[in-house]
Order: sequence, then C-alpha cells, then structure tokens
Amino acid sequence: MKMAHDNLNPWLRSALLMVLASGLLLILGGFLIYQDIKERHQHLAERELLLVNRLQLQNLRTWRESRLADAQTLMGDVPFSRVVGQWRLAVSADLADEPALRALIQGRLRLLREQAGYDAAYLVDAEGAFLLTPEGGASGHLPLAESAALRRAWTQARPTEVEPRLNPVFAFPFFSILAPVYFDDEPIAAVWMAVDVRASLYPLLEKWPSASRTAESALVVRDGDQVRVLSPLRDRPDEAPGLRIPLSNKDDPMVRAIYGMRGLFYAHDYRDQPVIAMASSMTGSPWYLVSKIDTQEALDSRWRELLRIAAPIASGLLCVWLVLAYVQHQAWRRERALKRLLEQQVRQDPLTQVANRLALDERLREDWHRAIRSGGPLSVLMIDVDDFKRYNDHYGHVTGDQCLKRVAAAISSVTSRATDLVARYGGEEFVVLLPDTGPDQARALAQAICAAVSDAFLEHPFSVHERRVTVSIGVAGMARGPAVGTHFDEARKSLLERADAALYAAKHAGKNRVETG
Repeated sequence: MKMAHDNLNPWLRSALLMVLASGLLLILGGFLIYQDIKERHQHLAERELLLVNRLQLQNLRTWRESRLADAQTLMGDVPFSRVVGQWRLAVSADLADEPALRALIQGRLRLLREQAGYDAAYLVDAEGAFLLTPEGGASGHLPLAESAALRRAWTQARPTEVEPRLNPVFAFPFFSILAPVYFDDEPIAAVWMAVDVRASLYPLLEKWPSASRTAESALVVRDGDQVRVLSPLRDRPDEAPGLRIPLSNKDDPMVRAIYGMRGLFYAHDYRDQPVIAMASSMTGSPWYLVSKIDTQEALDSRWRELLRIAAPIASGLLCVWLVLAYVQHQAWRRERALKRLLEQQVRQDPLTQVANRLALDERLREDWHRAIRSGGPLSVLMIDVDDFKRYNDHYGHVTGDQCLKRVAAAISSVTSRATDLVARYGGEEFVVLLPDTGPDQARALAQAICAAVSDAFLEHPFSVHERRVTVSIGVAGMARGPAVGTHFDEARKSLLERADAALYAAKHAGKNRVETG
C-alpha cells in the first residue's frame, strides 16, 4: 500500500502542475485578450469623440458664418442704407415721405425676423438708441455689451457680434450681431439682430451617435481669468450660459482648451471625474468646442466579468466566442437601428413627429392609384393654425414650436385609423390624407379636429375665439375616385388647390371653422 501511494503521488503532482500551468496560461491569455479589448474600446471611444467633435465644429462654424453673412449682406445693401439715410433726413425735416420710408425699413426688419430666423431686429442710431422695430417706433437703448460692440463696428467698419448670454432685455439666452449702416460714407445707424440660441445653436451640440450617459459637448470662451460656458451642461442645465470655471483649475478640459490644448487628451472635468476629451478652436471666433466622455463609461466592458468566470479552459474559450458573437450581433443591431432611424427621419417632420411632405406625396400617390383601382373616395384636409404669426411674435419661436407640437398631437388624436396620414405641410400648415373617406365623413372629421385643438386650451391672447389657439380647415375630395387615365400630378395639384381654396374661405369666414371646396 505504501508503494502504491508513493507511485500515485508523482502522478497527482504532475496532474496538478498541468492543471495549474493550464490555469496560469488561461489567466495570462485572458489578461492579454482583456488588454487588447480594452485598447480597442479606448480607440473606438477616442475615434467617436474625434468624429463627433469635428461634425459639431463644422455645424457651429456654418451657423456662425450664416449669421455673420446676414449682417454683412445687410451692411452692403446700398438701397437699404439709402432708405435709412433718407428716412433720418425726413424725420429731422418733417417731410411728407417719412411714413413711406419708415414702412420700407420696417419691412426689411420683418424679413430678418420672419425669414432669417431672428427673434428680434431693431434699428438703432449711431449712439445705440432705439429707432424702429418691425412693428413701429421704439424707445430705449442697447445693453452695455451691444453698445460696446456697436463702437467696435464703427471703428472696424464691419459687423460685430456679442457672444451668447442672458440679459433682462430678453427672457431667453441670445446671440447678438450689430450691422452698421452708412449713408454717403457716414455712419448713421445700425441694425441689432438677436437670435434665441436655445432653438438654433444648442441643438447642434446635442446630437450624439450613441446612447451615452456621460458624453457631451460644450461651447466655451475665455472671460478674463475664467472660462465661461456658453451652452447647457448635462449635470448643470440651468447654469448656461453662465457657468464659469477658474483658469486656475488647469486639469479641467475646458481650461486646457483655452490654454491651447488641441486634439484628444485625458483630464478631470468640472465634476472632478476623469474624462477623455477633444478640444477644437473655431477660426475667426473666440469659441472653443470641448467634447468629452467619462473614462469609466468609455472603457467599461463586459469582457472583464466574463474573464473572471472563465477559469476552466473550455468555458474560457466558449465565453470568448460568445462575447465575440455578442459584439457582432450588437453591431448588426446598431446598424439596423441606425438605418431604420435614418429612413424614419427622412419621412418625418423633426419638430412635430408627424409625416413630412415627402411622406405625404408618397402616400397620396399610393392612395390615389388605389382609388383608381377600387373606385373609392379620397379626401384631404388642409389645416392652418389661426393667427399663428402673432402668437409666434408674442411668445417667441421656442414656445411657438411647442404650440405646433400640441396642435399636431390634437390632430393625430382624432385621426385614429391606421390608413389616415397626418403631415406637416409647412410652417403652421398641416394636411390630413383620408383614403376611403367621402366628403361628409371628411367634414365631420375636420369639425372634430377643430374641437380637439380648441379643447386643448392653448392660450392665444390675440385670438377672437375665447383667447385660445384654433385652426381653420379646408376640405376637398373625390367622391368616387379619379377617372382612369388622369395624370397624378394634375390630380394632386387640383386636390390640394381646392383644399387650400376652402381653407382660404374658412379664414375669411371667421376662422375656427370648416369649409368644403
């Protein structure tokens, strides 16, 4: 028995050594694989950060250049400058043509607000005192920052801007541009244009290709011995544009961007969290764009947990293959989800989340051909929000957009059939496509939509209908379907024109009503 025991011990020792060696090799191999995967995740996170920063920087550059181009165009508009100069002379001399000249100037200011997207446009004199608005005369004076920008504009003979900020003159953060106006080479006035950055600038920094919990981009400028953040931050949304970071905090990525750091680097942000950051400067402006993501989120991986439980060799190898298959499947799912999202966005209005004109045209063509084959009816509703321009001017574009969303939701709540289509036709106009629906049914549905919008109780101080938002609707349709051989483009044009004419009649009949074309 002792001999057998002595012969067994070396075998057991060899087996244990082999198991131990295999375990150590597996651990070493798993560690090397984990390090390789960690590096790949790091490179992917850095690449995503680089691409997003570049894309956002280009969008910001385009946005800023378009605003400055508006001011440059206005400054170089010789006829406009001549009208302003003649109006100033007419005012001082009490000439009879003063009202006509004033109307021309106000018309140009209205175009800046209604077509160029500015929330405010003022004509001011060379000292910064208000002269005109799109609605008429004005009193008051430019804020201090705009007054300083106006003096720079006269000195440099070019438009000047004031970075986004909060000021009691408006209830929203805004970006200002001062465009000087010359008459016979003499400075006589300037146009002050202000735009709400919440609706036009901030969304450019919010787009991110992945559902990250910590990724964000911030627009910053240097302000004395501090860095001022111009855009909202994920953890401090109520402080922008106003959050300030001392330049003494040199490990903060925003401070490092001010000090000249460019490209990818590692730092600690305003929350004292380690981050991977990407910093870029915008040529021709004091803006710096800083994109960042928490290091923990960027490098975290499920591989670590899998490697911890992969003690046996077979289980370890199986786990590796399962994780590889999972990563590939996730990539395939993300690709499919991105394709579906892109296809949906092409045919969906980004504001109201209903269909857009492309989707409307496609469905109208399908339903029109179906009506030819079946001989069934086809109706459309042309819907317009009553007095929306005055609503938008009073509350601002951000609140106006919220109103359009509520109206779209009210319309969609009434059109409950899967075959009905609600589409935004443009501005405050919507179209509802109703296949297999006759004129009487369409009119009844239109009246229900009027009631639904009115019952939403959206306050409208300029509405004559109980001071609430209402809609007018024009109904048009084909009772038995189009005739065989009718060209679609002609039929589409006729149908929409009749609906539009009926809508026009509803407007002139008092609004908040339905008319049939």
